[in-house]
Amino acid sequence: MKKLIISSLLCSLYFFVPAQQPYPTAPPAPGNITTIEYSIDNMAGFGTGTLLTGFASSTDISNFAGTVNITGLASGFHRIYFRSKDTDGKWSHANNAFFDNYTVPVYNSAPPAPVNITNIEYFFDNNQVLGSGTPLTGFLASTDISSFNGTVSLALLTPGFHRFYIRSRDANGKWSFTHTTAFDNFSAPVYNNGPPPVVNITQLEYFLDNNDLGFGNCVQIPFSAGTDIANLNANINISGLASGVHRLFIRSKDANGKWSLTNFSVFDNSAIMPYPTAPAAPPAVSNMEYFIDSDPGFGNATPLTVPGNTGDISNYAVNINLSGSLSLGAHYLYIRSKQNPWSITSVVPFTAASSVPVTWMFVKAQVANNKTLVSWATAQESNTQKFEIEHSKDGRSFSKVGEVAAAGNSSSIRNYNFTHGQPASGFNYYRIKQIDLDGHFKYSAVVTVLKRDDLLQTMVAPNPVKDLLHVVETKDVYVNRAEIYNTAGSLVMRKTINNNIQVYSLPVNNLASGSYLLKVIYKSETRTYKFMKE
Repeated sequence: MKKLIISSLLCSLYFFVPAQQPYPTAPPAPGNITTIEYSIDNMAGFGTGTLLTGFASSTDISNFAGTVNITGLASGFHRIYFRSKDTDGKWSHANNAFFDNYTVPVYNSAPPAPVNITNIEYFFDNNQVLGSGTPLTGFLASTDISSFNGTVSLALLTPGFHRFYIRSRDANGKWSFTHTTAFDNFSAPVYNNGPPPVVNITQLEYFLDNNDLGFGNCVQIPFSAGTDIANLNANINISGLASGVHRLFIRSKDANGKWSLTNFSVFDNSAIMPYPTAPAAPPAVSNMEYFIDSDPGFGNATPLTVPGNTGDISNYAVNINLSGSLSLGAHYLYIRSKQNPWSITSVVPFTAASSVPVTWMFVKAQVANNKTLVSWATAQESNTQKFEIEHSKDGRSFSKVGEVAAAGNSSSIRNYNFTHGQPASGFNYYRIKQIDLDGHFKYSAVVTVLKRDDLLQTMVAPNPVKDLLHVVETKDVYVNRAEIYNTAGSLVMRKTINNNIQVYSLPVNNLASGSYLLKVIYKSETRTYKFMKE
């Protein structure tokens, strides 16, 4: 018996037309489904269909699957109708669906197992009658032909292009298809015997310009027989040779008396001007002086002691007393030295302020082993409590990632460091918050590091940007060029890259403030990124 399994949902449908406000009370809850009937192709009157096998009035039809008998139904497309009735005697709408009553054919039994190959024959140029070809030399009935190599005789075949045919026959007398291929019956010529072995060089000679006196009569180059002349250096006498361009010719003779080709090279015998005598060593720096803001004239400023009277001031450091007379604000420090005559006067701008709790020497950071090492040093400290290390992914929003105790009071150099174990992929920004014992605090300069080992997508930073826009690419990308467009779609900058590069920068300091689009053209695609110019 053939059966069709149905999982469609059947239910009664109630509706009502609402009157004017107020709303009537809710309708009574629907009753259970008591009957489900179906009909194929034509839907008769209510209650005249075939009851769905397996359905009971307590069945939850939301997950119910019944069985429909389609025995005797003609092959092809049919339509099946369903409807249900509830405890109030109300029938639902009749739902329907198409189905194909297709009978899967029964496959025939498997073909007989293949039998051994008993004969392989071949022939050239013309397809001959089955069995009339030349048997393939070396073939046996038990041979596995998947890796078999046979021998074909070309002894009687004329030179030129030919067509080769081959086919096989099995133990049942069935012949295979005839396979064919074209080939060129070309006879390679027999090479002559190789040249005699190379013998030693016995003589070397040279001449200049057109002074060839004949083989063996030119200037001899001394060397020992058996020497490898590939790396031989010889001295060529060019004394008395006129200044200008000349040619050097050189050749050799071997133990068989055979001369080589005459090789030549061009050289310029222009006289090299001797270097002038080195000037006398400059005298040692005799004195140094400095002044602040106003120049009192050479030799009239505040003197500085030259270290060790050696005159070496390349790494000279000096303490300058600024206490007492300087007003708070901007000033200029001038310094110069005397070495007969006076040096140029160097200038260093500085700001005089009230005493600060910390004098910073440096703040730096570097990525190593997927961690960031932040280090800093102070030249002096006054009433310092601690240093808090702050981290940011965008250079604007910082959060604390650790702290290090401060020295309190110190007039010597103090070195500090902190390891941040979880820097983000891409750019990371760090700063040090120095906190005093009284709770006051100041920030150091912001330092930036780049962590790109596990970068999964292109990063454009900083955003917003002021001067330089940095682009960090993932690994194994080839960037052709980068272009910047304004909001009107006009090209305002283009930079050619043409490199398998991971980090490059675009100068945007001359762009007006506003929104821009960065378009990066790769080898096989183009990507666009938005950024803001401050």
